[in-house]
Amino acid sequence: MLYEKIAIAITALALAATLVNARDRRVMAREPVRHTFSNDKTLDIDDISGTIQVIGDDQRTIRVEGERVTRAEDQQGVDRAKREVVLDVNEKDGIAQLYVNAPGRHDHGEENHGFHTHWDDHDYEVEYNFTVHVPRDTALRLHNVNGEIKAEETRGKFDVTGVNGSVSMTNIAGYGDLHTVNGKVTVSFRESPKQDCSFKTVNGAIDASFPPSLAADLRLKTMNGAAFTDFETTLAVPKTADAVERSRGRFVYRADRAQNVRVGAGGPELSFDTLNGTIRINKVQSPKETR
Repeated sequence: MLYEKIAIAITALALAATLVNARDRRVMAREPVRHTFSNDKTLDIDDISGTIQVIGDDQRTIRVEGERVTRAEDQQGVDRAKREVVLDVNEKDGIAQLYVNAPGRHDHGEENHGFHTHWDDHDYEVEYNFTVHVPRDTALRLHNVNGEIKAEETRGKFDVTGVNGSVSMTNIAGYGDLHTVNGKVTVSFRESPKQDCSFKTVNGAIDASFPPSLAADLRLKTMNGAAFTDFETTLAVPKTADAVERSRGRFVYRADRAQNVRVGAGGPELSFDTLNGTIRINKVQSPKETR
């Protein structure tokens, strides 16, 4: 319920921001963003507005190519935005970080990145659009408030969180969390996950694809929608159920409202959770790993 309450609050903020953005932003400024990180194992991007795209490849460095777009009512607004909204570029303990710092932004931990930042108190708006090439094994921590997040061809651990915008990962391996609030969640694995994963949205569908060899325990939960899968499944006892021992060694389980099913011999728990949307879990022939 907490997640749903946060979603309602964020949607209200997004509506307010939309009304403000209807102002006449007559002046626009564009600036390129380029940076190269060496010897880092994790990419951490924390954006407010714009897009994030991450592409895995065989190089050894993290290469950032992007653009800052500023819109304001006049040149004074553009100049003020340049002073007040800055991109912090940090590199420490193997983590390459891009953090969009703006007035009124509060960091209350990973679950609330950017939730308290919007442009309704300013006469400008700023977008950072990032395209980043990374070594395939790079761990990803990607957060955005207004805009899409996309990743492809990676195989590291991932923590991807959006608010207003779709999130997608294509032809990946690895494991982690892929969440948004208002938008669709799309993921396709070229290798079956070996550890637990979570896929969640409030207002949107979830579309996930796995190789035919998938062996996992699926936790499916949707309030206003339905769940479909191409895989043959059997009912499974959820890992999160409370078990109470009865006489003769028997147990009674009190499960939540989620449906728990097993694919193959079972394995890591893959959780799919949406409030308003359909869940589809597809069986597809994954491209052969040639790298």
